[in-house]
Amino acid sequence: MNFGDKLNNYMKVLNCTSKDICNLSGLSPTLISRYLNYKRTPRVDSIYIDKIATSLEKIAQNKSIDLKKDDVIQSLNKSINFNYIDYDVFVNNFNTLQSTLNILTVDFAKALGYDASFLSRIKNKKRKPADMDAFIDILKKYIISCCQNSDKKAILASLFNCPISDLNDNGSIVNVFVKWITTSHLDNKQDVFNFLSVLDNFNLKDYINTDFDKVKVPTVPVIFKNSKVFYGMDGRKKAEGEFLKTTLLSKSQEPIFFYCNLPISEIAEDEDFNQKWILAMTMLLKKGLHLNIIHDIDRPINEMLLGLERWLPIYMSGSISPYYFKNPPSNLFCTSHYTSGSIALSGECMKHNQKVSKFYLTTKKEELEYEKEKSKYLLSKAKPLMEIFKENDRKKFDEFMKKYENKDVKIINKKDFKDIDFYVYANDWVIINKNISPEIHFVIYNSKLIKAIKAFLFDI
Repeated sequence: MNFGDKLNNYMKVLNCTSKDICNLSGLSPTLISRYLNYKRTPRVDSIYIDKIATSLEKIAQNKSIDLKKDDVIQSLNKSINFNYIDYDVFVNNFNTLQSTLNILTVDFAKALGYDASFLSRIKNKKRKPADMDAFIDILKKYIISCCQNSDKKAILASLFNCPISDLNDNGSIVNVFVKWITTSHLDNKQDVFNFLSVLDNFNLKDYINTDFDKVKVPTVPVIFKNSKVFYGMDGRKKAEGEFLKTTLLSKSQEPIFFYCNLPISEIAEDEDFNQKWILAMTMLLKKGLHLNIIHDIDRPINEMLLGLERWLPIYMSGSISPYYFKNPPSNLFCTSHYTSGSIALSGECMKHNQKVSKFYLTTKKEELEYEKEKSKYLLSKAKPLMEIFKENDRKKFDEFMKKYENKDVKIINKKDFKDIDFYVYANDWVIINKNISPEIHFVIYNSKLIKAIKAFLFDI
């Protein structure tokens, strides 16, 4: 019996309606309807299960029926169909489990009764078990067997963040494990705080006075001609450097296009390259070029915020239009596409081995036109990541906020920041207001960023 069947069964026994549950639980009729019609299933031990169980207990008490909340929670948890869980969360936890137990994939596969290559594809999110219920059932049995060993039991208790006594009987082991494997344990509050602190302390006027005004845009002829192939991480840096330099030296004022889902962490560690990169971007900003960028959001939040931080001077100038893809173009390769009025750069690397990479730089007319058309097509398939209102957009920002004047918009001030505050409206958007240096408002629409920022703001 799945979750929808189990909930329907409780309603028949108690002779109640979905409206009764909604009134007592505070959950929406749409959500309860989706549960009853098998279109949605809550996570194990979620707040939704708690609210439903509480409402069913109250209905039972009013009808003098003996029904305990804890028994309902246990029953509903057991009915949950794991085909509905967040698969990214599951795989991240699955990989953590394997690494924590320090077991090779081939041995892990043997213990679970699966082919090692199939298990590798699951670990890399290239395959999904046809029956998640059956797969998690096998994992449950494996965890129970691990808990027969005192050393492994201690390791698992630490991983699951539970008392070792919770792993003494099979029923408790299963409950603890299922809750852990289906729940996200990533806490990005520190990453969000670091990003917001940089934004809070960033002063565009000081930046312009100390760095921007010292920069002189060179006017010598374009150096790079025709085309060239570069390989590896060093090749990536050289190719990006040539792209920026050639764009700077050309007479074109066409907007620049950037899309890149290559990993950021490794290249961000090269301080010398980053200083030169920032200097080049400063020159492009001074030249007056506008940037259309599609950010890659199919990466960990810390990398995503690191990428945004890298673009902060451009963001603060308002010389940028940011976008993102709702569905990432590829799960096998990371790619990059940069175009300007004078040069194009395209690159790729294998997603799990960025040392095997290739970058192609060209100024050839036909190839450049092709890359520009490709950039236009990519932009047409992207969604706005955020909307940016500068000081001279104050009227537009006021008009935007007026649409929500009778809505439940939460205004939040955090004592950690002196120059920024926040507006939050449901799950629709979060606004970061930077009040001086200069005044600018970032209306964030991307759900992944909204979730991370709200978790930080509300300490959840």
